Amino acid sequence: MSSLRAGELDKRIVLQKLEIQRGPLGEPLPSGPVVVATVWARAENVSNRKIRTLDQQQVVETWLFTIRVRSDVQTDWKIAWKDDVYTVRAVDRSKSDRCVITAERDIRHDRTGN
Repeated sequence: MSSLRAGELDKRIVLQKLEIQRGPLGEPLPSGPVVVATVWARAENVSNRKIRTLDQQQVVETWLFTIRVRSDVQTDWKIAWKDDVYTVRAVDRSKSDRCVITAERDIRHDRTGN
């Protein structure tokens, strides 16, 4: 694979992590997303097929997001892109010039009922 060029990174994504928040009295509040960084990325859908499970469960959509190398991205972080939120499943840092993030988004079937 050739070296990563800036023009390939044409999507603006937001990296988020969940942090436990504290209320004014120090009480724990539900975890909320905290923005870590906004970065340029290349986005590639690797599961672009309509798949229906027998019991009509949710279908998982998998994407690859390629960004410049970052050492802080972790599993279970969130990626916000367009109006969607993806959960980081794996991070590949095997190339010296890039970080490839495998992320998933649960989507509902486009049809319900029979």
